Amino acid sequence: MPPEQMISGRPPLKQYDTDVAKLPDGAIGFEIPVYDYIALTYVAAEENGEGEIETVIYKINGVGGTTVATLTIAYDASDNISTITKS
Repeated sequence: MPPEQMISGRPPLKQYDTDVAKLPDGAIGFEIPVYDYIALTYVAAEENGEGEIETVIYKINGVGGTTVATLTIAYDASDNISTITKS
């Protein structure tokens, strides 16, 4: 691959035919638009799901870019995922 197509020594991400990720049937409404940055937050100590991922923020145009989707994950008393909400 020519050097101009490399980013930090890595090949570019694969391009997809559509602008949203493919999801299994029944997952309608959870499509995530094109993004190039993900930020994660984690559940605080002494809460259900302690140490697990609490939010996933998808952005386009890097860390200071526009948020295209957010997933908020809740856990039950056994630290199992109880709900995932997309906004």
